[in-house]
Amino acid sequence: MDGLTQILNRTFFINKSEMLFDALSMEGGSVSVIMFDIDHFKDVNDTFGHEAGDAVITLVANTAKEHIREGDLLGRYGGEEFIICLPDTALATEYELADIIRKKVSESIAVVNEEKISVTCSFGVTHALIKASDRSQSIKTLMPRADQALYAAKKNGRNCVKVIA
Repeated sequence: MDGLTQILNRTFFINKSEMLFDALSMEGGSVSVIMFDIDHFKDVNDTFGHEAGDAVITLVANTAKEHIREGDLLGRYGGEEFIICLPDTALATEYELADIIRKKVSESIAVVNEEKISVTCSFGVTHALIKASDRSQSIKTLMPRADQALYAAKKNGRNCVKVIA
């Protein structure tokens, strides 16, 4: 568990995701992965300090937590980067979820020492169908695709959602 955000840390997220993939490979199904991070996060720390940075990270994690389903996995991938694994989720649904979280974060304000701080996030999403007995897909094969989509969102001006199916 990540001490700051009370969501899964990277190691536990990957382990739990692999268990989810193992279960899906027995029956077949689909899985979606969303990677996102806080845009220009270094500026938050440099301008307002690390306490403010922690408050922003917590705000983003809590916003994501409010919008995922029971059974979805949310983790802090590192620093200001997060990842969600969604079993049995259609590509359109995962895009919609990412966009809802994006909008909610952009509408939220963290208040630290009377300073009001608003941030945005960029999102990369990907999706895979898993056939029964297919062990070729794993969280480790989907994370690079989600990361590519995240990079595309940043290249597209940030505060948006990009998909690589």
